[in-house]
Amino acid sequence: MAIWHVYSDGIQADIPFNTDEDKVFGWNSIAICAEIAGVRVWVSEVNDTHLHSLVQGEEGPAEHYRTTLQQRLQRQYPTDRIYLTCDLVPAREDILTKFMYVYRNCLDFYRKLPGEYPWGCGHIYFSEKHHFHHGRRVGDLSVRARCKMFKTKQKLPPEWQYDWQGRILPESFVDYEAAEQFFGSPRAFIAFLYVRKKDEADMKQEIHRKYMESRSIQDLRRTGNRYSSRLCGRTLLKAPFAMRLKVAVRMIEEGLSGRTASLAKALYLQLDDLQLLV
Repeated sequence: MAIWHVYSDGIQADIPFNTDEDKVFGWNSIAICAEIAGVRVWVSEVNDTHLHSLVQGEEGPAEHYRTTLQQRLQRQYPTDRIYLTCDLVPAREDILTKFMYVYRNCLDFYRKLPGEYPWGCGHIYFSEKHHFHHGRRVGDLSVRARCKMFKTKQKLPPEWQYDWQGRILPESFVDYEAAEQFFGSPRAFIAFLYVRKKDEADMKQEIHRKYMESRSIQDLRRTGNRYSSRLCGRTLLKAPFAMRLKVAVRMIEEGLSGRTASLAKALYLQLDDLQLLV
């Protein structure tokens, strides 16, 4: 089982989700793109400036989810700098802590319990089903009405439900049962809910650092792909090892990067490969 934290960065972003309508689009995009990619959402939240989700799936589907979600958001908000990062969360305690970070994220600006925040799923964990929201079925919509409401041609599960705003209910797509089984008990859930302030501050700094590193890698990869296309007519992924080394040499010579781990990752190389270049 692999768990991934897919998120944008609130420090660098503009305010793409400023209105309720924008938050509906961001929230529904998480559900739709997870369905397209074949990953299971464990917890998610949309804020004014950014969004977070914790998803279960293999690396390929998780990356597909990230890219699909990013492309959908960028089409909707072309003037905003929306960039998503996908981090593997390897250890059990890290998963539980990161889950609570996403769950509690609204507390930074919304001074109520997560269960009351409308753009998250705080009310569904360890809760009786009669506390769940009930809406209208997606399957009762015509194809045209579904495409218009959810801004997608993707066929969605007919049993999914949505509310009066057109927001897909978290009960429909969040795998809360898997999350509950992972915690094991309400007692464990409550214990992890109260993260120390210092731990949370450290986590925010680490998330921001990884976001900036990933963004740097993507920028380097775009440049590397341009060089690779010029040199051999192929993208980096399809270029042979020797050609990727040539791209690295060219980028280093032109001062676009040093012999860094970020450049190695961007060009699908090992750091040791760069240290051997003359």
